[in-house]
Amino acid sequence: MRQLRMNWIGRWVNRFPGLIAFGVLATVTQVWAVAPNLTVVSPSGGQRGKEVKVTLRGERLEDAQDLMFYREGMALERFETKEEKRVVAVLRLDAACPLGEHPFRLRTASGISALRIFYVGPFPTVAEQEPNNERATAQVLAMNVTVEGAGATDDVDWFAVDAEQGQRLSFEIEGARLGRTMFDPVLTVFDATGRKLARTDDVPLLGHDGFVSVIAPAAGRYYVELHDAAYAGTGHVYRLHAGDFPRPAVMTPQGGLAGSVQQARFLGDPKGEFTREIRVPTSGGERVGVELVDRVASPSPNWFRASDMPNAPAVKTEATPAKAPKVAVAVPFAFDGVLATPGEAACFKFSAKKDDNLDFQVYARRLGSPIDSVLAVLDAKGKTLGSNDDAAGNPDSAVRVKIPEDGDYVVRVADQLGRGGPTYAYRVEIRPVTPAVVLSIPDTARYDYETRKSLVVPRGNRFAILLNTTRDSCNADLKVLFPGLPPGISYQADEVPGSLSAVPVVFEAAVDAPAGGVLLAPTVSVAADDKTKSTGATVRYRHTVEWVRIQNDTVYVKSEVDRIAAAVAEPVPFRITVVEPRVPVVQNGEMELKVLVDRDPGYDEPVTVRMLWNPPGVTTLPDMVVAKGVASTTYKLNASAKAEVRKWKTAVVAGATVRGGTAYVSSALTTVEIASPHVAGRIDLTKLERGGKGRLVCGLEQKEPFEGKAIATLVGLPAGVTTEPVEITRDSKEAVFELSATDKSPVGTHRGLFCRVVVTRNEEPITHLIAQGGILRIDPPRGGQVAAAK
Repeated sequence: MRQLRMNWIGRWVNRFPGLIAFGVLATVTQVWAVAPNLTVVSPSGGQRGKEVKVTLRGERLEDAQDLMFYREGMALERFETKEEKRVVAVLRLDAACPLGEHPFRLRTASGISALRIFYVGPFPTVAEQEPNNERATAQVLAMNVTVEGAGATDDVDWFAVDAEQGQRLSFEIEGARLGRTMFDPVLTVFDATGRKLARTDDVPLLGHDGFVSVIAPAAGRYYVELHDAAYAGTGHVYRLHAGDFPRPAVMTPQGGLAGSVQQARFLGDPKGEFTREIRVPTSGGERVGVELVDRVASPSPNWFRASDMPNAPAVKTEATPAKAPKVAVAVPFAFDGVLATPGEAACFKFSAKKDDNLDFQVYARRLGSPIDSVLAVLDAKGKTLGSNDDAAGNPDSAVRVKIPEDGDYVVRVADQLGRGGPTYAYRVEIRPVTPAVVLSIPDTARYDYETRKSLVVPRGNRFAILLNTTRDSCNADLKVLFPGLPPGISYQADEVPGSLSAVPVVFEAAVDAPAGGVLLAPTVSVAADDKTKSTGATVRYRHTVEWVRIQNDTVYVKSEVDRIAAAVAEPVPFRITVVEPRVPVVQNGEMELKVLVDRDPGYDEPVTVRMLWNPPGVTTLPDMVVAKGVASTTYKLNASAKAEVRKWKTAVVAGATVRGGTAYVSSALTTVEIASPHVAGRIDLTKLERGGKGRLVCGLEQKEPFEGKAIATLVGLPAGVTTEPVEITRDSKEAVFELSATDKSPVGTHRGLFCRVVVTRNEEPITHLIAQGGILRIDPPRGGQVAAAK
């Protein structure tokens, strides 16, 4: 093995002497670029303002270089241990580190791990101590601590806390949110006599996790019981917070103008409603966390919108459109309210101009409110112009309305089940339709949210992604941009026509690119002479990891990040090249792309190749395997009759086993041109007697002139029927095939005949598949004689 490795090193040193100058050689002798497999993070969280020692387990971890955090406030202090299956990292959590979920990735010299999450809390952490399966053996906790625990099937964990009379007593859990298993935690609080005080399963603020917060009726010991709702499953881990922290369920208003100062009411705390002044972050977002401190902090924030529009002045809404009060502010604006009583509907009025194209969107459940909203927009006569229940995969509502004439209009908000109460807060945002583009990388397989989602570019090689551009009211041709790539990485991408929503992008790392990685947000500009011209659209990148799914593919727990991880990685022992075709593929035609595989000496694993992206109207087979000892393969492309005539850029991606994992590389961008066919044709019903001879005529329609002679071959003949290819020219009106049938040729109607016409240009074939759907009928011989068929 050592000799093989040294041969490989020598090949790279001879080809790229700069490797030694950049100090890469020592690393190259040890690793090849393949992603680390990070599976377990323990503990699942830590206390902010402290250093936390975290053990990362998995495979191919020994060349760990960094941790890539998506949120501020957390940093890697050092790696204490780096082994193949275990890394111990020391994290520094700043005193101002935001509470809650912190997504991160492990970057090694050879790749980037899948996304993992770590939770930050306000309290010191203690470990669960068994046995604690009964109230008599409950683990006694100090006030304001976090328990790191685990459970299994039929497991019940008990904890006890001492409280003073009138003291707030709060319990909150991170269980389902950790995304490990199908865990549905239930918390039940009892007093010292065994009387049940409160129980929680799911709550809108925390999803499938819950919280309880009560006022202690007397001084004494209180107990909390924790178990899975179905007493099922294994490997459940959790973080249980216990203390006297405030725990409101929701806040109102649920949003405010970015950079402004808002007076916010917090609802649902057992000590009653209270008001705090909050400064809205300057950057907008779907939701931002608002942390509450009442001597101690709540472990999970309340959710709030940092918006680009002002809040409308508060008015008392009415239940009917006829009595709806008018909001004295022009569109765009946001309106916040509370459906305080069951069955209540909230109506308010606003002014709009003819032909205004407006978006109406409710923010409620996404921000922790229990409302399952129903939204309607009505004209002055009560006619519904638009309505919606659920939108965009959540219980919040959204509708788009084009205003028919100048005047006043009514917005009506209600709960779908007619519910209401003091925590049923809602927010309606009304704005002109704004162009938007959401960028994402599609999954490579069902339930595979991470493979080839990070940009891991091996030195001296390429890596490719397909970038989706989901548009809303943005039909311009786009140029994709990747600002902030690591030094040494460049990229190429074709323009994205307004009619398309995807573009292949190929990244290339120089042989002397320094090691390093970043998190970056791709964006787009208008594809014009001015490459920096704005689209006028809001642009964001979205990557979603669905940790747990249940039943009919219902998402149980998920996380979302807004940047791509990109890194320079160590070389891999293979490369691929596509031989650029010198001819187009024609509509109703096919082409074979030649793919070359270059392996390093001593490495001979099979390499699987596939097209990264097919131009519209082009189809290909899924995968092709280049076997051991084989250096090339051909990839067949088929173009439909409606394939758009133009030049497209695409690439071929390849994967092969390296160090027990799969390493991925790409070809350069390759031009595939779709062209109009040179010739079309038709085969009329042809009859032939068994054992006889006959003639089949393919009528030709000349479309684009070609030089020289083309070869026409009849395809799809039944068994025992033969013919020879014929030559045609640009002037031929038909291709005539002489048929011969044996006495065993099957009698009957045979469909599916077609003609393959090959025109040669630049010494390469242009293959047409014409006259598809031809029919040949074979009849029994008449009177034992053979007759020619017309």
